[in-house]
Amino acid sequence: MATSTAPRNPPTPIRAIPSTLLSRTAPTIPPASQLYEPLVKAVLRHRQHKIFLHSAALSWLLVSARRTWSEGDRDFWLLPIKPSTLAYTLATFATGALPIVVLRKSHVAASPTPATSPSKTLAGAFQKQSTVHALLTYLVSSLSLAALHLFITTSYDATADPHARISLFVKSRKHPYYLNGHLIYLLFSQAFIALACLVRCVLLDRFAVRWGASLTARKEKLQSFGLARAVTVTLTTFVYTLIATVLYLGVFAFGRSVVLPTFYQLPFVPRLLKPFTAHFLRGQWTPLLLTRHWSLVSRAFYLALTTVGIWEFAESAFDSIVAESISVSAHTADPGLTLVSGITSTDPYLKHFAYAELREFTTEDSPAAAQRRSALFADQKYNPNMWSTLSREALLTLGRDYQLFLRRGQPAPPPAAAPAAAPKPSTPLPGHATPLLRASVFKTAQTSPLRASLDMLASDGPLATAVSETAEAGASHLPELFRSVLPSTPPAPASAAIETAKKAEESVARVVSETKGVWREGVGKTLVGFLPKGVAEAGAQVRTWWTRERVHRVAETSLPNRYVDALAAEVLCRLTCASLTEDAYGVVQRDIPKIVEALLSFLTALEEFHTELNAKYALPPLEQLQQLSAKDVAEKELLALEAARASEVCGVVTDAIKEGVVQIVRTFGEKLAAFRFPPRIAKKLQGFVDYN
Repeated sequence: MATSTAPRNPPTPIRAIPSTLLSRTAPTIPPASQLYEPLVKAVLRHRQHKIFLHSAALSWLLVSARRTWSEGDRDFWLLPIKPSTLAYTLATFATGALPIVVLRKSHVAASPTPATSPSKTLAGAFQKQSTVHALLTYLVSSLSLAALHLFITTSYDATADPHARISLFVKSRKHPYYLNGHLIYLLFSQAFIALACLVRCVLLDRFAVRWGASLTARKEKLQSFGLARAVTVTLTTFVYTLIATVLYLGVFAFGRSVVLPTFYQLPFVPRLLKPFTAHFLRGQWTPLLLTRHWSLVSRAFYLALTTVGIWEFAESAFDSIVAESISVSAHTADPGLTLVSGITSTDPYLKHFAYAELREFTTEDSPAAAQRRSALFADQKYNPNMWSTLSREALLTLGRDYQLFLRRGQPAPPPAAAPAAAPKPSTPLPGHATPLLRASVFKTAQTSPLRASLDMLASDGPLATAVSETAEAGASHLPELFRSVLPSTPPAPASAAIETAKKAEESVARVVSETKGVWREGVGKTLVGFLPKGVAEAGAQVRTWWTRERVHRVAETSLPNRYVDALAAEVLCRLTCASLTEDAYGVVQRDIPKIVEALLSFLTALEEFHTELNAKYALPPLEQLQQLSAKDVAEKELLALEAARASEVCGVVTDAIKEGVVQIVRTFGEKLAAFRFPPRIAKKLQGFVDYN
């Protein structure tokens, strides 16, 4: 009988009981590199295209004017739109403006260079990699523009003077390798212009962004380029090119009249120079050549003027556009989160934009803005939350710059070495220790009598050991008076030897520096003795101007990030005031004491520095000024003017802190009595309360 077996139903699968008590870790605030920085960089790329457009328009105008002037045909109105003109414009833009904009973009700095005098500025600049890149960029750009100018003149300018068609060698059958002096003059002129523009860029610290205009209360965008800026750039270009051309004429005359004949006096050098430069030693006196080659000088001046104009126009447009405020949070889902993420950026340049936009976020007066601020205060989705991150980053920014201001811009000292830990006393082992066997356990091999005699006379042999032990035993019985003249035998530890070597190295470096100073002073006195009195006095004034520390530069070095500090203080104060009505859970209230303490501590240091400036550099009364010489009066007026500029530098942070603390006092009023402050902070805060 067959039986059919029906398939059994599978058992019920086992699964976990769902629960809502699972512990989920709150996410952290997204870093600025993921949330804020891509948005800002997209805006900056768009602005960079505006700079390119302005520079290309200037290149087109210069090329059109040049071709119209050189050709001057009846169809001059068609020249600007000819393909050759457009190609020439594109090449001029690619070799002139494009490298400068890329250079400025690559090395833009949010803070100025910490230097208090022109000499320190120039010395510090040549230690940076950006200066080397700038020098190479200026040289390549200037020489490329010169090559392009020569190529266009030779190929397309049919009416040009034969001397304008410059070749590498002169047309001489007897001396076919003589270099063309016109070409050398043009190339060296362009190289000199590049070096002069680099020095100006370094002394003006053009890689640092000028943040002053970004703190204005206007909401509209700043005009990137206007008529006033165009006139300023034009005048600056003309004056600076004229000065550089005059200096180059002097340098070129000195090189042809002094440097080149000196090279011919050296051994073996004339053999290398004579086939190429022998004709430069003949001819008229160098200053008289200026009248015969005026067309070459004017041509070099025009080329230098074009080069400097393109560079100055591009850099001026970059300076104005790069400091405009940026607003990107309105295009995101959570503006508060975007801005809080932005102030955590490691790039100081991008962090400034985040603080500037966060300032607008705190000052906006509308129900939607109040709701966004309330959401920022009540955030619990992130750990740490948005307010904790914002307050911590702002206070850290103010704290770092406060410490830097106390050090007057000097770097932080190295941390002190930790004291060596005392050796722990050894615990004696229980019982009697087994004595160590000092003798050799191996049987020594028999040595020859000659080898035994040599071992006895060796430095570590038994004879030398016996002599040293006898000397030590004899010294132990000597009186203390005679024992003091014996040499100390214990060797110094390795650390002591290292310290001794370092001290010796420092002493040698100090001696070398002092020797250089003595030699410089001696050479300077010798030169002053031979030079006329007027020239010596002018040289002393130039040297004083070059090396003297400026009072306002000391303040700028002490407060390199003053605009970010002012924005951070303003943001903290405005959010603190808004928390009275918009913070439903009171998360800001616990941070009010440390916010006020940080701001008033910074304000106290700034006011002390201002008092120090007034006491040291204030002008004396009129009666005392009348008793001084004109030179001393001019020096004191200059120092007073620099002290006033230093007060303006400090006033950027001082005014922001004062205005913010006044707003807190007016908003909270008597409620500030509920907080506890240190005595010095309470005394300072009481002054604001009494004033209001």
